[in-house]
Amino acid sequence: MEKNEILCPVGHGEMELQDFRETTTFRDIEIDYTGKHYVCQDCGLEVAVKEQMADIQKKISDTYRYKTGLLPGEEIKQLRKKYGVSQKALADKMTIGIASIKRWENGIIQSKSMDQALRYAFLKHESDAEFTGNRDLSIPRIKLVVKEFESKLARKLLKKGDKFLFTAKYLWYADMVAFRNIGKSMTGATYAALTYGPQLNNYRDLIDVIKDSDISVPEPLSDDEKKIIAQICKVFPKEQMVYDAAHREPVWKNTSIGHMIPYSKAYELTEI
Repeated sequence: MEKNEILCPVGHGEMELQDFRETTTFRDIEIDYTGKHYVCQDCGLEVAVKEQMADIQKKISDTYRYKTGLLPGEEIKQLRKKYGVSQKALADKMTIGIASIKRWENGIIQSKSMDQALRYAFLKHESDAEFTGNRDLSIPRIKLVVKEFESKLARKLLKKGDKFLFTAKYLWYADMVAFRNIGKSMTGATYAALTYGPQLNNYRDLIDVIKDSDISVPEPLSDDEKKIIAQICKVFPKEQMVYDAAHREPVWKNTSIGHMIPYSKAYELTEI
């Protein structure tokens, strides 16, 4: 935080906060950068406080990394946000300490090999996010989500002989909305565009396994996840409503029959 008043060390009174633009050479690379500092209007002395110096160093670092093909600190932060991954999760995926991630985001320049490791980690997250919604598949959690729907809808969905014609639509909306709103699907399930709308991939092999799974095993539903399920139930209180809505979604219409529906399409949902 910048101080409200900085006095000229020569004794000319209060200094004025000004923006500036400069060029410097850093590791043989010419860097243009902007910043703020205090200037004495009498003697022209320029003073930058600790926070301003840190901001300048970070801008120089990020510009250097951008020009040399390394991920800048701000881009590392944005990629983490995009894929919903914490600093610790990213560090664990790279098998390094969390301190390294913090340093890179705050201005320390990573090596070329570490930059490649960073990009690989984000590429894997992109692949995971595309079809599993940033979560490993959990069959018991699918059942847990269905049970929460049953509780909110006050009726049974996992019925004998059920082919998930309607249940899959509730699950699809739950996973897609969760990915859109909180950056992570609820179940890690993959979905395909079939003739009868979005459906669990390989659902015929999964139905009995889901019904027989133990809901005490998976991670409990978070408050945010429960709110999403409650919202879906409010919008689609009847099975035919969620079925019809899924068929109106451009996400399903624009995916070829038999192809996987990527989670990145969650931001294009129109019915909820």
